[in-house]
Amino acid sequence: MLLNLLPVSAATLIYRTGFEGFEGYTTNAPLSGQNNWVHEGTGGNGIVTNFIPGAGQSAFIGFTPPDATEFFNVWRPVNLAPVPTNLAVLTFSVTMLVADSTSTNRDDFRWSIYNTNGARLFTLDFDNSTTGINYNLDDAQGFVATGYQFTRGAVHELAITMNIRRNRWMAALDGVSLTAPLPLTTKTNALNLGDIDAVWAIRTVGKAGDNYLVFDNYQISGEAPVGVPAVLAVTRQIDGQLRFQVQAEQATSNAIEVSTNLTQWTSLATNSAPDGAFDVLDAAPLPLPRRFYRVRLAEP
Repeated sequence: MLLNLLPVSAATLIYRTGFEGFEGYTTNAPLSGQNNWVHEGTGGNGIVTNFIPGAGQSAFIGFTPPDATEFFNVWRPVNLAPVPTNLAVLTFSVTMLVADSTSTNRDDFRWSIYNTNGARLFTLDFDNSTTGINYNLDDAQGFVATGYQFTRGAVHELAITMNIRRNRWMAALDGVSLTAPLPLTTKTNALNLGDIDAVWAIRTVGKAGDNYLVFDNYQISGEAPVGVPAVLAVTRQIDGQLRFQVQAEQATSNAIEVSTNLTQWTSLATNSAPDGAFDVLDAAPLPLPRRFYRVRLAEP
């Protein structure tokens, strides 16, 4: 059995903040206007303390009603264009908590990714009315449910991986993938990174809830795409099954195939993960004299 072993590229930090006082953030002013953060629309935003256990200061958006607007965005410009080859896989990660309203008025909180031309590429939506998690591409087809939910008042870890080379993105909440790889853009929008916005989407204009999004450990990093898929380790379990730990290209679908003669190949599994790493089990009968395995990209 021939196994290709390739190193995983190290990530390069593009931007990170924990919204702490030593970084220049204060609880006495809105987030917008501090350390190059800006906003569009009206509504509550600022810095709070100890809302996320052990996190110190954190940012928030929401709570204070906007002035008859439907959306309120807060962001810090990144303006990464063009995206260098060694940063062609971008990862946005953030610690987040959606605090519920004290009334029945509940809104949506979102993370929206824009390019440097101001075009929205895609949005990940946290619906505080249903606790459902949805996404919206730039295809004018509206929001699509992921089938996953978040917990009001709970701390969640969100990671969004964007493979610029493949025009694909994936998101994971608390380590669980929310979707298969999806297009960054379904149009001809430029594939670069302008900004990643925290968004308060008012469900009924004039009746905003006092719910809010708290977020911390806001980080953007980049790395080179993994090249040829690599099988990092193979172990035989007590029951005889082979377990493969695979590192494939980030935010892509990959087919794992098996053959006994290197001519005819049969699909064993198709997997995807934001970071490209996943496990595969082969429950093949032990008497087989030989089995060969390969991993290939299952999408363009």
